[in-house]
Amino acid sequence: MEMDLAGLQMPALPEQPREGQIVLRPLERGFGNTVGNTIRRILLSSLRGAAVWGFRTDGVVHEHQTIPGVVEDVHEVIRNLKALVLRMDDDVEEATLELFTDRAGQVTARNIRANAGVEVVNLDHHIFELQDDRELRVELFVNKGRGFVLAEQHAIPRGSPADLVRIDAIYNPVRRANFVVEDTRVGQRTDFDRLVLEVETNGSIDVPTAVQYAAQLAIEHFSFLAGSRPEWSGERQWGASGGNGSGHGSLAGRTPVPAKAEELLRRPIEEVAELSVRSVNSLKKENIQTVRDLVARTEEQMLTIDNFGRKSLQEIGDFLAAQGLRFGIQIEEENGTLYWDGGQLEGSDGSGSLNDNE
Repeated sequence: MEMDLAGLQMPALPEQPREGQIVLRPLERGFGNTVGNTIRRILLSSLRGAAVWGFRTDGVVHEHQTIPGVVEDVHEVIRNLKALVLRMDDDVEEATLELFTDRAGQVTARNIRANAGVEVVNLDHHIFELQDDRELRVELFVNKGRGFVLAEQHAIPRGSPADLVRIDAIYNPVRRANFVVEDTRVGQRTDFDRLVLEVETNGSIDVPTAVQYAAQLAIEHFSFLAGSRPEWSGERQWGASGGNGSGHGSLAGRTPVPAKAEELLRRPIEEVAELSVRSVNSLKKENIQTVRDLVARTEEQMLTIDNFGRKSLQEIGDFLAAQGLRFGIQIEEENGTLYWDGGQLEGSDGSGSLNDNE
């Protein structure tokens, strides 16, 4: 393949239980929209989740009724049950929960009795209000599914009670998924894509897990076109690059540029290197304004510049070597901070010598 994905990076992610941003960069032009749209559609339609699909309580046989002693009608109760957020164990596909109360006042998800395989996420969620002290039991039928399923599409299991009321179920754990594609720079090229995914879940799944599942589902489908099935490794760290990137708050596989080096890289070339006016003008015509622009070029690229010969190249090469730098260093910027690959520099710690240049 002609496309090189070795430099693809994603910043290490902080804990993002419900909402957050995920950044992927640099992508070839156009792939930001391709990847972003694919992941977004999967996030909004294909993730599995848990939801209430039916309930029963004494005296209610359909949704166009009221429950004795309850302020809300059945339609309002159903609306509240649809917003109940559940998390079910991997080995549990369906379960029956019991909601019990015997006191007047607000009834919330905390009134649902504990079940070994089901966790209620939003315990303070309002379900209904009881007008007076009386016992009221509501059985909640929950299962796993995908997307949005209408009430009449739920299959009724054999042996179910005759007064079981089915309701619409919202299984998808992702509430919102959007993306934006921005320009990003790698060396002298400014036409790469930077993909920013903005994801919000209902709390039953965290953001990294949701995006990772969506990506794996896309890969599973594309693998049929590629002619092979992917093998998932549990040892791979989230946000790691194709190489050895470990993150630790910086771009995967890269380290922040030291302050001393960053100051030098941002300085205009005419302030730090003794070059002829002719050479400086030739560099500026190629949009090489700073030391950072200079080190991003390779020696071969420098020699293609008009009025810039090997003597000038040698002078600049000696200057860079004295600073612990060289040609062909990949430097990227994230939120105002410069990052580089320390392995590309003269020193193994990524700092080089960086002598003072007065």
